[in-house]
Amino acid sequence: MINQFSRSPKLRDILNVIETVPTQYSDEEIILYVDKFLPSYNCEGAAIGYFSIISHLCYYRPDLESQLMKIALKPLYYLGIEHPDSAIKWIKTYVKEKNDNDYYTSKQGRTWITNHLKDKHKLITRIFKEIDFEDNAEDIR
Repeated sequence: MINQFSRSPKLRDILNVIETVPTQYSDEEIILYVDKFLPSYNCEGAAIGYFSIISHLCYYRPDLESQLMKIALKPLYYLGIEHPDSAIKWIKTYVKEKNDNDYYTSKQGRTWITNHLKDKHKLITRIFKEIDFEDNAEDIR
């Protein structure tokens, strides 16, 4: 499915296998390998890369949306995007419609972004609050 993952063959395998055997990898393995992967050193590129990955995974494993979206939303939070409508608009613009980036968003990923992401306002709000709390808790230490 996705060939941009030469630095992470395990993540590439997860993305390829999830289409035919969605439960071959445990929740923990999927989350670990997505979290360990660094799609870019800048926030915009990281958000595009992460959402290209997680949109495909969430299509097949909606039970992992919360954990995977938290990984993918962090770069948007650091870009200053903290409102769910702004985040959804950004994702739809840069991930779904833009194919000139380094990451390919699968047909299934684009379907998830188009049909399911729009209903995630409460989840995105909660995740942004968690990220903000964690970020500020680290500042206190």
